[in-house]
Amino acid sequence: MKLLVGICAAGQSRRMGFDKLSTPPSLHSPDTLLRRAVSAAHGHPFIVALPSENHPYHRARRDLLRSHDPFLVAGDTEADLSDTFKALARYALEREVDGLAILMADMPFITASHLETLVNLFETFGESRIVRAQCQSGGEGYPVIFPAIILPEFEDLSGDEGMQSLLQRHGVKRMEMPSEAPCLHVNTPEDWRQM
Repeated sequence: MKLLVGICAAGQSRRMGFDKLSTPPSLHSPDTLLRRAVSAAHGHPFIVALPSENHPYHRARRDLLRSHDPFLVAGDTEADLSDTFKALARYALEREVDGLAILMADMPFITASHLETLVNLFETFGESRIVRAQCQSGGEGYPVIFPAIILPEFEDLSGDEGMQSLLQRHGVKRMEMPSEAPCLHVNTPEDWRQM
């Protein structure tokens, strides 16, 4: 089974007021959100979606990647989440993968173990169903793995909530995780302090 992990790291960090993905949270935790996301993809080919090259956060995020870490640019400076999903789907289709696993770079507690649990479920369904992590409290989270046959439909997505219609149309097999990690985004200064 050939899986690609797509890491969404093209966001604007507007609510945060600084680049949350490339800033270490503290002196005691020098890793960054982006590096944690890359670590969660451990063992699988991955691609990091970055903002456009003229975006003020592009260079800092790119500098966190190792020289051999692949990345792509997801749209222009006003690109939204659907633009990122489209870019990742195109990249995955070009590589003829069986599935695309979507990870959000602003979710610091997702690990390789979460991803592997979903990969096992994806394989159980013959790489033909969407599988998604579910938090212990019942919320829907990430990662989400899409079978290759659905990826062409990403071209019709729009807006930050565009994926929801796709999930509703095809249905989702959920895997409950023993924590809230799949639902914990760092979006605000308060989230940052709690991390």
